Amino acid sequence: MTAVLEKSSEVRPAPSSLRDVADHLDVPPGFRVEVLEGAIVMSPTPSKKHAGVLSRLHGQLFEQLPNGRSAVQVCSVEAPEGEDFATPDLMIVPVAVEEEDGWLVSPDDVDCVVEVVSPSNHTNDTKIKPTLYARWRIPVYLVIDPRNGTNRLYWDPKGGQYQARHDVEFGTDVVLPEPLKDIRIDTSVFPRYGS
Repeated sequence: MTAVLEKSSEVRPAPSSLRDVADHLDVPPGFRVEVLEGAIVMSPTPSKKHAGVLSRLHGQLFEQLPNGRSAVQVCSVEAPEGEDFATPDLMIVPVAVEEEDGWLVSPDDVDCVVEVVSPSNHTNDTKIKPTLYARWRIPVYLVIDPRNGTNRLYWDPKGGQYQARHDVEFGTDVVLPEPLKDIRIDTSVFPRYGS
């Protein structure tokens, strides 16, 4: 049996970069794509408890963020150099970013990124992204981990590493440092996986 390929009337240019490849992937429903450390990474859609953490966090931030700042989701942070981009669960940016076209945000415009750890993809949030976000000089990185009910706050990026870190369990408030000084997050309201 011989297969015959039909010539397509649609001509697609060959992808010229890893970001182009990621942009043109046929991503299965329920997945999102990032380019981390030069590799395309697909992650499943977060669970309902994951969404519950974000909803509760967003509500608290909405009440406390200074004028001119907003907590946004579904945007990506673009590496200052290269093709990497990361899609944090939430980031705090100037309100003006919400008026821009496109989906990539410069790390210079990001005050804080937040990741809620997923059970199946925890390495990206706990091992890879702290280094990436520090290299990109994002001032604050908050990791919320419903697997074990902990929070890890990173800040003060220098030389590609965060110089300060603070760990607390759910139930203890997290107080953000500059540039979001004194914003307080009540972690007692965050649901845990499996409970």
